[in-house]
Amino acid sequence: MEIVIEIIRWTLPALMVFLAVWIVLNKLQVIDKQRLLHQQQQKDSQILLPSRLRAHERMVLFLERISPEALVMRLQRPNLTVQELHSQMLREIRQEWNHNITQQLYISDTSWQLINNARENIIRIINTEAGKHRPGDPALKLSQTLLEEYTRKNSPTKEAIDALKNDIRLLF
Repeated sequence: MEIVIEIIRWTLPALMVFLAVWIVLNKLQVIDKQRLLHQQQQKDSQILLPSRLRAHERMVLFLERISPEALVMRLQRPNLTVQELHSQMLREIRQEWNHNITQQLYISDTSWQLINNARENIIRIINTEAGKHRPGDPALKLSQTLLEEYTRKNSPTKEAIDALKNDIRLLF
């Protein structure tokens, strides 16, 4: 019995020291993992931030390039017909969209949805206004009615550009 008490007297403190060391080492290991994770997140952020900024810049440029004013200024030619201008505008929007579609990786879902809605609304306006003219009419008629209609309504691109600006503000 005395031997058991003596063994307990020596092993109990050793077990308590072992438990205390184990707890401290565990906490240090958790803290070290958190520190490494934080460092990795900072490194990732330094790499991703320029890509996200470029994506936002490119999408603002996309929205500006597909606005009816920009399309008319870029595509209007003296001998074009309504049908030719209409198809050129739609082709230009499609090409711009295809060129920038991968930018959605770096943009919030809400902003991407607004960009997509703006694109669809512009296409709708162009189709509606083109439908009001005969295909063989001079393209100048489509340009005039398109610009009148576009300026009469709220710009479909404004809300999307504002959302992109807000996304950028959240990054800093």
